[in-house]
This record gives sequence, C-alpha cells and structure tokens, in this order.
Amino acid sequence: MATQFLLQGTVKWSYDHEMAEISASRKILAGMVSGVQALQHHQGNIALSTTALIIEGINDDEDLTIPLSDMKQLYIGFDDLFPITAVKSMGMLWQPLRIGYYISAFETKCIYLIIDFNGVYTHDKEWFNTLTQMLSQ
Repeated sequence: MATQFLLQGTVKWSYDHEMAEISASRKILAGMVSGVQALQHHQGNIALSTTALIIEGINDDEDLTIPLSDMKQLYIGFDDLFPITAVKSMGMLWQPLRIGYYISAFETKCIYLIIDFNGVYTHDKEWFNTLTQMLSQ
C-alpha cells in the first residue's frame, strides 16, 4: 500500500452473508475455546484515504475498495450475525466494526471488520471514530 493514508493496519473481515452462514454453536465456540479459528473469512491490509477505505487481500484473498461516499451505515458493536458471545472478552476489550455500503442505487452490502487484532484488543474504535468524523463533514 502507498504511504499517504490517514490510517493503516491489518484486517480480518467477512461479508454479512458469510457471517450468516456460520452456525450459532460455532460462534459460541469461537468465544469460549482458545485455538478455534476466527469467524472472519478474509484477511489483508487496510488503509483509509480521504476518499475511500481500501483493503488489499493477502494470500490471494480478494481486494475491496469502498468509497466513503458509498457508505450508508457505520456501527461498532455486536448484532444478531456477530453476537457478543463470539468473542472471548464478551465485548469488554473490543467490538467489531460494521460498515454498510451501496454497490448500486438499490443494492447494499455489509462487512464486519476486525482491525489490528493482537489477540487481546483491536483498533476498531479508532477507525470508527475517524470514519465517523470524516463522514460528518
């Protein structure tokens, strides 16, 4: 990735339809048992420019660019697809960042991001605050 970004980091992420395919028991196991594979389907590097959120997949994973102008929803926290029981800290140390965005005038997608996870906490809140500030201007 280039060097002129507002924020940069590593990311694990999934689309909402991928999260919906994970069983409730698997989500609970991810929150209870060490060594259970993360719920996210993709991984890569993430960067924020003044106009877009850019994800470059690693190990032949897909790339994704979301223009800030296409973002319709920004949320940090848990929901039915990504429950609080799916994380070991029960949400005390980190929460996933969810972004809903337009892919056409009538169609939207949603992704769940976990940014710079070090095994204990993430930088999701910093990204959420920065994006919220940028989108409110």
